[in-house]
Amino acid sequence: MCVSFVVIGVLQALYGPAAPAVRERFGLSSGAVGLALSVHFVGALLGVLCTPRLRRIGNRRFLAAAVTTIAAGCAGFALAPAWPVALAAAFVAGVGFGWIDVGVNELFIEYYGTDGRNSTGMLNLLHGTFGVGAVLAPLLVGALPNRMYPWAFALCALLSLTVLGTVRGVGGGPRRTAASRDVPWAAAGRMTALFTVFFALHVGVESGVGGWETTHLVGLGWTPGPAAMATSTFWLALTGVRFAIGPIARYVTAQRILMASLAVMVLGLLLAQVGPAAPAGYVLAGLGVGPLFPTGLVWLTQKMPGVGGVTSYVIAGSMLGGVLPSAIGGAAGRWGPGVIPTVLAALAATALALALAIRALPATRATRAAAAVARTEPAREPRP
Repeated sequence: MCVSFVVIGVLQALYGPAAPAVRERFGLSSGAVGLALSVHFVGALLGVLCTPRLRRIGNRRFLAAAVTTIAAGCAGFALAPAWPVALAAAFVAGVGFGWIDVGVNELFIEYYGTDGRNSTGMLNLLHGTFGVGAVLAPLLVGALPNRMYPWAFALCALLSLTVLGTVRGVGGGPRRTAASRDVPWAAAGRMTALFTVFFALHVGVESGVGGWETTHLVGLGWTPGPAAMATSTFWLALTGVRFAIGPIARYVTAQRILMASLAVMVLGLLLAQVGPAAPAGYVLAGLGVGPLFPTGLVWLTQKMPGVGGVTSYVIAGSMLGGVLPSAIGGAAGRWGPGVIPTVLAALAATALALALAIRALPATRATRAAAAVARTEPAREPRP
């Protein structure tokens, strides 16, 4: 499972650093290049929505199908003779990305529960492996000669296939959830909507920095190679802080970790608007973004205890944040790359405001019958 998260970390972080070479190869504008990442997230959204049904085939087969789909998409993007073919391949890779993203998160939540000390640390560890891949991807693109980015996507395809050798020890299937009639959907719907928008915004910030930091730095006078490598420091900060959360989570609640992270993210993106300080600002933003997704999932289960299926709904909604990089690219094409950190800072501030609104709301609980199902139904646990 952790190897599969390395794969999706590599995949998500490849598009941005490869953007200048992709634009040159196919003769595209900045906004058009951003479509690759947006199409990837549209595919991921479809993958997330299909995950509950696909997991019925068993966790082992599910993981094998997901990583094989990613490999096919990466190979297609590397070999695409025309831009429409490349977009189709990005969509296929995104479908596999979505399967891995929601499926493996659900497996960890089912296995480690919603206890703040265990689940917060383990989910951050899982997402730390995602960051490992995200750190390696820009370094790989930056080290390759110009227009040689297809080799990076080919290596991602090969890495995906190596996961097939690790799935033998994974067993079981999805946990049965509570019946929908036992859930107070009026209150749950409001809470779910707020969490969905919150996740979409900070996913948009994460993918937006990863996708457009290189372009912003090039606009400040950096050459493409060093700018792509500088982007890896954002992913390095994002990764390192996730590995550090485990010990902290034993003494600090998930809610407090999340609020502090949001404040750091906003501060970093404000700093990124100051030209010479832009790289440091993006590193600070990475420290803030890092804990948000895994800790947010724990906070979600704590704010909505016993409500089955909410994790899948929110992760699916979070994929809508993947369309934001295209909007950022459009803004950069119209007003120049200097507007990139400004748009990102606005998105981050909105995410902070939503989190404050969620914190003020009482927890939404399932009815007694639904909670009993969630407690007593034995899970067919995966063997980690």
